[in-house]
Amino acid sequence: MIRIQFRKMHAIKGKVAIDENQLNLDLTLLGGQSFRWEKLEVAGSDAIWKGVAYNSYWELTQDSKNVYYTVYGDPQQKQDVDFYDKLLNRYLRLDFNLNENVKKWRKLHPHFEELSTKLKAVRVLDQEPLENILSFICSQNNNIKRISSMIEWLCYRYGNKIGNFHAKDVYTFPSLESLVKHQGELEAELRTAKFGYRAKFIAQSVAKIHEFGGTKWFEHLRKLSYTEARNELVKLTGIGFKVADCICLMSLNHLESVPIDTHIFKIAQSVYMPQLKTVKAVTPKIYEEIADNFRSIYGPYAGWTQAVLFCSELQQFHTPTEDVNTLSKPNAKKKRK
Repeated sequence: MIRIQFRKMHAIKGKVAIDENQLNLDLTLLGGQSFRWEKLEVAGSDAIWKGVAYNSYWELTQDSKNVYYTVYGDPQQKQDVDFYDKLLNRYLRLDFNLNENVKKWRKLHPHFEELSTKLKAVRVLDQEPLENILSFICSQNNNIKRISSMIEWLCYRYGNKIGNFHAKDVYTFPSLESLVKHQGELEAELRTAKFGYRAKFIAQSVAKIHEFGGTKWFEHLRKLSYTEARNELVKLTGIGFKVADCICLMSLNHLESVPIDTHIFKIAQSVYMPQLKTVKAVTPKIYEEIADNFRSIYGPYAGWTQAVLFCSELQQFHTPTEDVNTLSKPNAKKKRK
């Protein structure tokens, strides 16, 4: 396999202004939206959040007024600090005034007022659609630790090497072109790497995304209404309404999209729709009723309110720690520089 490696790596350093009460990096980066971030606790120094976004490796630190970054991108692009400022602003949606919107949400429903002392500054990321789609296919019946390992394997096998950081090689997320090029082997390779039934879902979804137009299709989905975009996404193998809602929310700018999981279902039963207390399961009909109820209350940012509620209601934030099988590296004989 011929691979590209970024060369003559150099760091670009910058900062973006954002109050810490508008951005909780733990919840935003490590809470299950993206699976490419880790937190480094350094004795005597500020914590560092390191990860990959938009084909660049980032290290972030934070004080009360700013997020500071060191980023390594493709030197052939010759981008400057202004470019990466805008990129990080886009990724974290820093143009969205979370505090002002929380004030509005507190007026729209007493539940927000009751949670006022517990509200967490979680932001909805703006991710690349291909990575978001394949990551959430991997997320089905899975935990954060194992999903992260699966994504790391996928990047190692089909992405491009950015560099070595903290004694670890780091790779870009695979391009659609790279995955299509290896379409003939993709499902078998993923099964060998213990992706299980998700291997078929990923391979067939890659083929369909390519058939639908690739990145042009993603741009088309952004321009559609939320409902139309979701109906398009469920044409992909292994994508139901819940995963489609996550993708609409986290990479297609449809912020009214409200993914309904077990926790949000319980919040709806206890607070928003007590008539559902006797309901045992989230059927498609119940799913739509809950999501529509959130939208009727919170409007165009209902999906963001769901994210804030989810994190704020948890007793404590933690990353799953259960043991998982280590994914094997790709066969060295098949990996040619």
